[in-house]
Amino acid sequence: MAASLELLDDGEVVFVEGDLGWFRERGYGDMRGEKRYFFSPVETLYLVNHGKAEVYRSGRKLGFSELLSFFAERDHNLWRDYVIYMDLRKRRYVVKEGFGPKLRFRVFERGEYPAKPAKYLVIPLYEGESVSVDELISLVRSCRAMDKVAVVAVLDRRNEVVYYHASTVDLWNK
Repeated sequence: MAASLELLDDGEVVFVEGDLGWFRERGYGDMRGEKRYFFSPVETLYLVNHGKAEVYRSGRKLGFSELLSFFAERDHNLWRDYVIYMDLRKRRYVVKEGFGPKLRFRVFERGEYPAKPAKYLVIPLYEGESVSVDELISLVRSCRAMDKVAVVAVLDRRNEVVYYHASTVDLWNK
């Protein structure tokens, strides 16, 4: 049976009823604030699409399309982020929110959640999207400073994701 989640007026999604342990074990959602369990928009879409959760707002059940429209109004990169999230989950990774829109997701090595911290940080891009070398270097350095591997995830026109490991190299002739 699918768990019940509630979409609040501020756009947050909270756990209402069901097997909370199932979500925790698999790395979905986070406990925040008032001891409530919250889900990100991409997690919510994924869980609804896979029949693991139902979302209600003011007592009315919302479908995947309604949720997608609601969240997309607030975040124009939602579809890109959802497809990347879905692809990583399909590959059996635990995926958590990252550190803003440029370092979008923290990805845990298979079998290491929650015992170890995330190994990867995902930098999401659309195919053809411009990013300066300086910005990319800055993002990679930020990842390195947090002891994470930078992964650039590019969503192409066919909604397929291609992943690239990104790192800096110091070439010194000693």
